[in-house]
Amino acid sequence: MKLKDSNKENAIIEQTLDIVYETGIAGVKMSKLAKRVGISPSTLYVYFETKEDLIVSVARRILKNIAAGLESVLAESTSFENKLRAKWIHMVQFTINHEKEINFMDQWKRSPYFDKNIFKEMKDGFKMKMMLFQEGRDSGYLKDLDDNIIHAIMAGIANQTVTLIKAGHLQMNQSTLDLTFSIIRDALKR
Repeated sequence: MKLKDSNKENAIIEQTLDIVYETGIAGVKMSKLAKRVGISPSTLYVYFETKEDLIVSVARRILKNIAAGLESVLAESTSFENKLRAKWIHMVQFTINHEKEINFMDQWKRSPYFDKNIFKEMKDGFKMKMMLFQEGRDSGYLKDLDDNIIHAIMAGIANQTVTLIKAGHLQMNQSTLDLTFSIIRDALKR
């Protein structure tokens, strides 16, 4: 059995993100991917047994990166409003700085490879987000909404904010972050 090289594994994941960005998940062909990475197809299968294994593994890695980044920014804030603001800024910045990953996740969620059980498996990774929303409800700051609804409101506004920034209709600056956070706060505040 061949040992796995983390550099090769990272190259496989990066090329997978590139292919999905260029042609969609359907465009991921294992032989094409192996060629782009510069390895044999048999070597690729040492890392990922099937295309489904590859796609789900990439999704897991992205979710872990999002959770780790969120945990880091939430740990730096003290008041609930500052934590909510930190989560908001993290969402916007991640969406802007990780376009291929966001594209991948959007496509994965609409693909036959989507597995909602991954979110259950990764519950610990998103514990900080769930605790944040519960803290907001318990303190009376947030409306009594389900975590998924709160996240959907924030993610929807984050996606549209990023679209406006990329189109040149908004600047990525403190003024934009303040304005858009005030919309989030007003939508969610009890």
